[in-house]
Amino acid sequence: MSQNAALTATIGRRGRACGLVLAAVLAAGCSATSPNPPSSLSSGVPGSAVASPVASSTGDAAAFTTGAIAFQSERDGNSEIYVVHAGGELLNLTHNPAADSQPAWSPDGTQIAFASDRDGNPEIYVMKSDGSATTRLTDSPAGEGFPAWSPDGTQIAFVSDRDGNAEIYVVKTDGSAVTRLTDDPNNDFAPIWSPDGARIGFDRDEDGVNFEIFAMSADGSGEVQLTDDPASDQSPTWSPDGSQLAFFSDRDGNFEIYAMDANGGDVIRLTDDPADDVSPAWSPDGSQLAMVSTRDGNEEIYVMNADGSGAVRLTDDPADDGDPTWAADTTP
Repeated sequence: MSQNAALTATIGRRGRACGLVLAAVLAAGCSATSPNPPSSLSSGVPGSAVASPVASSTGDAAAFTTGAIAFQSERDGNSEIYVVHAGGELLNLTHNPAADSQPAWSPDGTQIAFASDRDGNPEIYVMKSDGSATTRLTDSPAGEGFPAWSPDGTQIAFVSDRDGNAEIYVVKTDGSAVTRLTDDPNNDFAPIWSPDGARIGFDRDEDGVNFEIFAMSADGSGEVQLTDDPASDQSPTWSPDGSQLAFFSDRDGNFEIYAMDANGGDVIRLTDDPADDVSPAWSPDGSQLAMVSTRDGNEEIYVMNADGSGAVRLTDDPADDGDPTWAADTTP
């Protein structure tokens, strides 16, 4: 397997542990005999709004009352980026035969970074929050994904195997100054900035089976291991006040959502369901968490209180929904 294909197989793995099929979608797109043709979205022409309303496919519209949740879904046949607004309005932001996944809001809610293989291999793209003015941020023969904005909006962290294995990089939002932050023989994934911008959390594939959570300074120095468990701990996400990290783990048998102090202490289990719960994402005010769960049969987006209570199904579609990310304001 090529290095590009190896990373492609893990793009979207925020939910891969419970069987989300996004990785397979991207793998299929990248193994095509010819690259997907460029679409109007790839041109970066400002003002070409492409968001379109979706008639159904939301569950309980009262699940959250502020902001908007972006996510990826296969409800239109391939992986696309959608956004559901407080109150239930659902929009399809991307319309492309390639696989678009891993949305990440800019700090001001006006833009969304995402991963796509629309130009042949997985790269990082940025679009306005209405789906318009899509531009390609990275340009490498390697595979790249897992975008995450810095709190000041000037940089995006991402994962690339351009130097051999999956490592964490940062790039300015104009595509310049690509800098490698991690340098480890193991694969590093899922970077996430602390709210103050001083640290970046991520998970590391220790042996192909076991993942642990690490944190480092924003310049890549001072790396610290936060979890150490025979099970897999994955996809850390900082609480808005920076005091906690939520993540998912199979340390109690199946995948559930956990939270811990920012230094790795005081781990608590938030969900307890026979199904798999993965991919946590905090609400902007820290009072709720979005997640992906298979508790009703297929992968759907749920919202629950920050203590794990009151879980409500937000999406309701036969297709798989994943990679939720929450923004306070989405005015482009």
